[in-house]
Parts: sequence; C-alpha cells; structure tokens
Amino acid sequence: MSATCANCGHLLDGPYCSRCGEERLDPAKLTVWHFLTRSVPAEVFDLDSKIWRTLWLLLSRPGFLAIEYAAGRRRRYVKPLRVLLTVIVVYALSTASGSNYTLGWKDTQFKLSVAPAPLPAGQSVDNTLLRIDRFGILGRMYGEKMGPVDRATDDVRGRFSGMLNAVATPLSFTSVALFALALYACFRRRRALFVEHAVFSMHYFSFVLLSSLILIFGMSIGLKKSGFVFIGLWIFSVTLWQFAYLAVAIRRFYFAKSRKAVARAFAVVLAALLYVLNSFFITAVQFLAGAVAIWRL
Repeated sequence: MSATCANCGHLLDGPYCSRCGEERLDPAKLTVWHFLTRSVPAEVFDLDSKIWRTLWLLLSRPGFLAIEYAAGRRRRYVKPLRVLLTVIVVYALSTASGSNYTLGWKDTQFKLSVAPAPLPAGQSVDNTLLRIDRFGILGRMYGEKMGPVDRATDDVRGRFSGMLNAVATPLSFTSVALFALALYACFRRRRALFVEHAVFSMHYFSFVLLSSLILIFGMSIGLKKSGFVFIGLWIFSVTLWQFAYLAVAIRRFYFAKSRKAVARAFAVVLAALLYVLNSFFITAVQFLAGAVAIWRL
C-alpha cells in the first residue's frame, strides 16, 4: 500500500490522508468484485452517504442546503450544480412518455409550465408545438418556413425533435439563471453575493423537478382513470407543496434574522410572485427553444 497520499503527496499515518481526506490507495479495492460487493452497496444503501443525505434534505428542509452552502459547510453534501445536472437527467428520462402539467386560467389559452414540458422523440411536430406554445405562434412560424405542420414528414419530425431537445437542455439552465437574477433583484440587500442566489435557484429548480416526478408517477400508474376530481386534488397538492416549499425556503434563507410576523407574510407574498414568475421563465425558455429549433430546420 502507498505510504503517501495519491492526491496531495502527504505522508500517510492511517487509512485516510490527514491533509485532504483522500483514502489510502489499496490495489485490492480496485477489483470488479470489490466494486460490486462493497462500493456500490455502500453508496446506494448507506443512508448517511452524500447522495441520500443531500436528496433527503433537499426534499424535507426547504432552504437548508443553500444556508449550509452560504455558511461554508459544503463537504457533507453533493454540490448544487451536480445535483441539478443529475435531476435534469432523471427528469428527462422519466418524462419520456410525455406526461406533464401546467398552470392555467379558466376559459383562456394562457398556460404556464410548472416544470419543463417533456418532448418525446416520436411525437408529431404539431403536438410538440402545442405543448410549448398554446397561442399557435410557433405553428405559424413553422408553416411559413416548412409548410403545413400536419404534413411534416418523418425526416422533418426527427430533425425537429433532435434540434429541440438539443436546444432545450442547455436552455433549462437559462430558467435557473433568470430565477437567480429575480432573487438577486429582490434580496440583494440581504445577501449581496449573486452566487448565493444562484445556489438557492439551483436547489429550488432541482426540487421542482423531483416533486413534479411524483405527479408524473401518479399518471404512469393510472391515476388519470380515478376521475377528474381525484386527479385535480393530486395536481393541487403537488402545486401547493411546491409553493409552500418556496415560501419556507425564502423565509429561512432571506429572513432568518427577522422574527416579525410581517416578515413571514412578506415571504409568502414574494413566494407567490416568484412561483408564478419562475413558471413564466420556464414557459418562455421552452418557447425560445422551439423558435430556435424551427429557425435551424
């Protein structure tokens, strides 16, 4: 076994480096057998591992991870950007069937996406555009360039779907950045560093995607067949959870030092405005992704 740390070169006097915390290099632990019998089970089933600890705190304690990051206590948790990237991938794979939900106003076409709308590869161009644009603007753009939407060939549909997904994934981060800018504009006097607002935004966006998967899971097990009232209550519960989460997170992260009741009320009002604003950002970014995909055809 190595007498020096493979990471920093410091002399070792135990199984872990006293300078950087790296584990002593042991060739016996590099075998496939050790990886399958020790490393994988330890990471997956260890409830105290970074992955499960971070996910549990992300879902159960609004704003806590952002507070820990701002305070410099970061080693025990998965980094915010890595959490966001992982959740985006999981969300994209889990929504391949096309299930999603929106906020809408009665008797109007105006709808806001609570989470990014899934874009299945086999879906028609017409249905795809309807998911990301209820006003038909993108449909007219497509028609002017390519002809009637309902006559799109399989080749065009494949190219459009590929371009849209390629553009939509990077643009998902635009929603996170826009929300961080909105937080900075509202709370820059309470937290002057933009990165703190960005971390809060990444954690909240990750939570929105994960909580949205609960609704999608209900859809996949046949919840739609339970009746309109039941599915309405299901959607309302998830939406209320997301809103309450944001209100509590804002209260903890931005008003932790204030014990006044007015601060709590202010946090709730801001959470309502920011919740709708974030949905507007997601909807606008999806619309932009569709416009870029049409332009690139």
